[in-house]
Amino acid sequence: MTTKAGDKTSLQIKRFIKATRDRVYAAWTDPAQLKEWWGPEGVRTRSLTADMRVDLTSPEGEEMSAFGEYQELIPGKKIVFTWKWDDDEAWENRTSLVTVEFFDREGGTELLFKHEQLPTEESRDRHNEGWNSILDRLEKFLL
Repeated sequence: MTTKAGDKTSLQIKRFIKATRDRVYAAWTDPAQLKEWWGPEGVRTRSLTADMRVDLTSPEGEEMSAFGEYQELIPGKKIVFTWKWDDDEAWENRTSLVTVEFFDREGGTELLFKHEQLPTEESRDRHNEGWNSILDRLEKFLL
């Protein structure tokens, strides 16, 4: 796992996952599979719609909703979608962009995850923590 911040409001995470590229891509695009692993550790996904609306409940009982639209889907290779939180002033006039790319590597798949145009450095840091936890859950799901 590698994490780096490109600019002050973007993040990039690289992961090696011991599953085929097509299997990893399917986990990201099949709503039934997404609901099984989506959300940081301890967070329960209440609902997930394929047009990227996600309703979550934190371990403390806080309900959160994020949404976005798919911009690009290249089967087995790339997913691009917008990302925005409901009920958060920092996100009121902002939409960010998430890109997930999949590469064949011996024994599995290299996943390159980018989240750009976050509202603040603090938001970038929180999202870095959250996305790493989500990717941990993805890896466990695919084992």
